[in-house]
Amino acid sequence: MVKDFKKIKPPKSINSVTIIGKNGNVSWHLQNALSSLSISHTIISSKEALKRIELNSNLIIIAVADSAVEKVAKKIKSKNSILVHTSGSLDMNILKSYAENYGVIYPLQTLSKEKQIKFSDTPLCIEGSSDETSKSLMKFSKKLSKRVSLISSDKRLKLHLAAVFCSNFINHLIGIAKEILEKEDIPAEIIYPLVIETIQKAMNNNPFEVQTGPAIREDYHIMQTHLDLLLKDEKEVYEVISSKIINRKRTKMKNTKK
Repeated sequence: MVKDFKKIKPPKSINSVTIIGKNGNVSWHLQNALSSLSISHTIISSKEALKRIELNSNLIIIAVADSAVEKVAKKIKSKNSILVHTSGSLDMNILKSYAENYGVIYPLQTLSKEKQIKFSDTPLCIEGSSDETSKSLMKFSKKLSKRVSLISSDKRLKLHLAAVFCSNFINHLIGIAKEILEKEDIPAEIIYPLVIETIQKAMNNNPFEVQTGPAIREDYHIMQTHLDLLLKDEKEVYEVISSKIINRKRTKMKNTKK
């Protein structure tokens, strides 16, 4: 049910924060960042939030799984707070029915409790339901990070998609590489300089123009030798990515000849 809101201005200065989601990776890093800056904050679990409790913080951050964001938002009672989620893919307006002032604070970083990061270097993508809300979120976010950008829901979704390719997929590929090495008792550290150089080269150039390896050379003999060594799932990954590298190369050559 849509709440009947009167026009309530967002707080100009955010001095108190409630984070909903005790166990999540984003929540864990936000807690550490707020603690390091001595910003007053409270952490509650999503189960506590579902009991429909009254929250009085300037900012309420829903840091739970995407599938649970709206379920939690429905239960929040707070008139004077800014309500935000931290998702890269959910539209800001998923919160429209549950708060007068709402928005998004999306940290563009791979976050896990196993590794502490320098949060001040983490890009934060901000969106607010009004100019005033955006200004409040921007001012607050700049306390947490020196890299803050105002990005719409549509663009944030595309940004999240790009992040999946350059982080989640790469992480999976490195995992396969480490398993291959472990089976042969080869220390995984031997490929780390290669990983670092590949990433740095891709960041400083057009990645497609500095592509190396058997696929770009269309060295099918070597590719088949590799395939013979792989398990079924690994073969599928190898074949799909190799075919995409070859297809992009051929398409570029075809277009260049026109």
